[in-house]
Amino acid sequence: MRTRLEFLLLALIWGASFALYRVAIPELGLPLTVGLRLALASAALLAVFGWPLRQVAAGERRRVAGWLLLTGAGSTALPFVLFAETVMRSSAGFAAVLNATSPLFSALLGVWVWREAVSRSKQLGLLLGFVGVAMLAALRDTGPLKVGLDAVALGLVAAASYGLCVQWVRRRLHDVPPTAVATGISLVGALLLLPWALLSLPDQLPSWRPLLAVAMLGLVSTALANALYFRLIGRMGATQALSVTFLIPPFAMLWGHLLFDERPTLAMLGSTVIILAGTALSVGWRRAR
Repeated sequence: MRTRLEFLLLALIWGASFALYRVAIPELGLPLTVGLRLALASAALLAVFGWPLRQVAAGERRRVAGWLLLTGAGSTALPFVLFAETVMRSSAGFAAVLNATSPLFSALLGVWVWREAVSRSKQLGLLLGFVGVAMLAALRDTGPLKVGLDAVALGLVAAASYGLCVQWVRRRLHDVPPTAVATGISLVGALLLLPWALLSLPDQLPSWRPLLAVAMLGLVSTALANALYFRLIGRMGATQALSVTFLIPPFAMLWGHLLFDERPTLAMLGSTVIILAGTALSVGWRRAR
């Protein structure tokens, strides 16, 4: 029961993060919003859990530091920037649907790169999932929401980066405490984006709303969410934990509607159903339950 509640809470938190970008970025700008998000998250995690390598054996610290550097760049700095840009070019719900393809990329990389076994259901799931992506891209400008192919491409690259990093965590950092992984990748992302953020300071002091949104993004959507997420990886496995993305699109659409009166199109809803059905098959979610 506790794992299910944490799973649901994580989906609720990550769903809100897409809408919070639309609150913060217009006044703060994208670099400062994402940079502050990661800076706040890493500061909170360091205060609670301490230096991440302290929890690693001395002989393993160099290896772990290298993988934390790669994983931090690929699971925080790069996708945070790309998804923030995707949200601003589309909507919170649309970006969350693209984010839901992360388990598809994780499963696909597992097959192509690490030669994992491919059952018929996994083959069907991968095919169905990417058919849903093609449908979303083809019908992206139907209805009131007009989205360019650039937004689709940015979101898919970010999702693929997430999928790759999940495999890295599973294979290279499985023996590292989840709190150390969460702290390390947030710190790496903050350090990578800090110079860009400092060069993008606004000319005027922002109002309280974007500052509150950034605080929520950093402390809740990143610090708390990463700690929950990597703990779920330890309990459920990498690809199963990533299936939390099943629940993120509905929550993101709800937050987008409540905060910005965004309305998902029928094409978005249909694509979401197809993508999530394919993802469930591709990661063996039903068997895992």
